[in-house]
Amino acid sequence: MAVVQENKSERGMRGVIPFVSTLVLILLMQLQYKVAFIDTMFPSLSLMAVYYWCIYKPQLMPVSAVFVLGLLQDILSGGALGMMALLLILVRVFIVRQGPRLLEREFLFSWLVFIVVGLVYGALSWAIATVYLKESQHLGTAFGHSLLTIAAYPLVVFLLNRLRQLLISESR
Repeated sequence: MAVVQENKSERGMRGVIPFVSTLVLILLMQLQYKVAFIDTMFPSLSLMAVYYWCIYKPQLMPVSAVFVLGLLQDILSGGALGMMALLLILVRVFIVRQGPRLLEREFLFSWLVFIVVGLVYGALSWAIATVYLKESQHLGTAFGHSLLTIAAYPLVVFLLNRLRQLLISESR
């Protein structure tokens, strides 16, 4: 078991930035928007945040935090209880295992991996929802949701990079 050295920036309030930023993104997903297609199809901001923080600061996004965030998302959205928690934990496990490889690469490579993760996430959420609701869900909606999430990834990463700079700059 590897011992993770605690950085000065990871103590105190700055240490909860990944959790709080993901929580804010989950709350943004639950707001009502008066735009034609956004009510039915909104990018999965929680997926992007968990993916991002598990690459750059995995020690600040433990499995317990991911579980709580996923469960909260399920409660707020009225979805199958535990579905998002399970999917986000699976994403975390995959990313933490691949994290060092992703950390050494450029943004484009990280985005390409996110495309695969986003499509698998969409397919699994569609499959779980189909089993839970006991009727076939529209696959096009799940695919569109995944594509919208993939397209929004660069913007969300830009904003999360700014937050991560707070962690890095304060530790110097």
